[in-house]
Amino acid sequence: MKINNNSFELNEKLQVVIDSNDNDGLIFIPKNIQIDVDIENYFGKIVISKLVIHPSESEFQIGKLTIENNIPNMDIKLLDRYIYKVLSDKSGLAYSPYKYFPDYDFTVFEKGRRPSPLDWAMFASLYVFSCNVLPQSVKVELSLAKHLRISEENFKRFMKKIPEDLFRKSGHTESRGGDISLNAENLIKEFLGVDQESFENNPFLKFYSEADFA
Repeated sequence: MKINNNSFELNEKLQVVIDSNDNDGLIFIPKNIQIDVDIENYFGKIVISKLVIHPSESEFQIGKLTIENNIPNMDIKLLDRYIYKVLSDKSGLAYSPYKYFPDYDFTVFEKGRRPSPLDWAMFASLYVFSCNVLPQSVKVELSLAKHLRISEENFKRFMKKIPEDLFRKSGHTESRGGDISLNAENLIKEFLGVDQESFENNPFLKFYSEADFA
């Protein structure tokens, strides 16, 4: 995947070029076909704003009919996950959506200490944030477990222990969904102090619903 810049900070846009050299099991691009994709870093979420499919060779070498014949063989259902994977590579841009979550020390979960109400509120908000920014095909539980340096089983156990006055889970256990309470919001804003405006302005920190993204 060719990228036109070596940074991808908040609100920055990138143009990426993908072709058959990028086929890796997540996507399949037929030979002589190229995809140009415009993406934007929207509060940590990779948003695809434009996608153009065209021949990778000149129009004299490959005709429109050839493109149309190849498109049925193309598989880009997991294109967002492929882009996420490439941008996250530590040898490249090392993009991580968690860089754009409010700075907080989550080691209480790693070390098995008793979480405070603020710890639980931030944990719940981090879960909601992950539901919003991670590609749909990425498992939220596994991604967060790695980020928090705990096992996936422990992460699931912590999810069940979040106080009901701070977080309400929607949907079944394995599905994304939920929202933090007003009590949780107040705890987080009190912790953030002068930086609480950034919390208010971020659309991904308070709730997530599958219905909103259907």
